Amino acid sequence: MPNLQQNIKEVRKSVVAIGFNPSPNQITILGSGFICDGKIITVAHLLSKLNEEQIKNLKANVMVEQVGNDLERYQWMPIKECKKDMKNDLAVFEFESKPENLKNLVLGNSENTEIGQDAYFIGFPYAAQLINDGFGVTLVVNKGIISNIKRDGTDPERKRNWFIIDAISNPGNSGCPVINAETNEVIGVMSISFRTPSQVVKELDIREPMHIAGAKPINLAKELLK
Repeated sequence: MPNLQQNIKEVRKSVVAIGFNPSPNQITILGSGFICDGKIITVAHLLSKLNEEQIKNLKANVMVEQVGNDLERYQWMPIKECKKDMKNDLAVFEFESKPENLKNLVLGNSENTEIGQDAYFIGFPYAAQLINDGFGVTLVVNKGIISNIKRDGTDPERKRNWFIIDAISNPGNSGCPVINAETNEVIGVMSISFRTPSQVVKELDIREPMHIAGAKPINLAKELLK
C-alpha cells in the first residue's frame, strides 16, 4: 500500500502560490501552481482580471527548505508567462531566473484515470486571509475520489476535459495539482470549485462550498510543455 503521508510530504515541495505585489509591503495571492520540467503549471483564469503591469510582476512562492514534517521556508521568485490555453483554462510559467534544486512533480497519464479512483490535491486556499490571520503560508490537503469524467462534446476527438471530484475546493486552490493517491503522479489541475449562494447570511456576497470540484486532465497541460 502507498504511504500517503510520505507521498504528501514529497508533493508539498513542488506546490507554489502565485501572486503579485500591489504595493511594496503587500502581496495579493491569486491561486496555486506546481513545478514540472522546471516550469510552473497552473490555470489561465488567474490572469483574467490582471492588467499588463500586474502580469509583468507575477511571482511564485516556492518552498526552499523543508525540515521534518511541518517546518517549511518559502521564497517569492519572479515568473513570466510562457504559454496558455484559454479554452482549457491552463497556463505555463517560467522562472525569470531558475532556482536550484527544484522538485519536479511526475505527470501521469490522465487517460488511465478511472471513476472511483482515490485522489488528493494540495494548494493554497484563502492564502492571503490565512497570512493576515497570523497562520503564515499554509498548504492545505484535500482528499476524495474521481466522481465523474467528462468529455468535450465540441471536440471531434472527444478528449477528456473534466474530472469531477467529490471534495471541497476553496478559492486559492485553482491551479493546484490533483494527485493519483496510489502512484503519486499528477492526473489533473484544479480549475473550479462549485459553490452556492449562502442560505445563512443571504445579504452577504459569500458562497457556501458544495462537495464538488472540477479539474482539468493533465494530458491537456502536456501540450503546453512541448
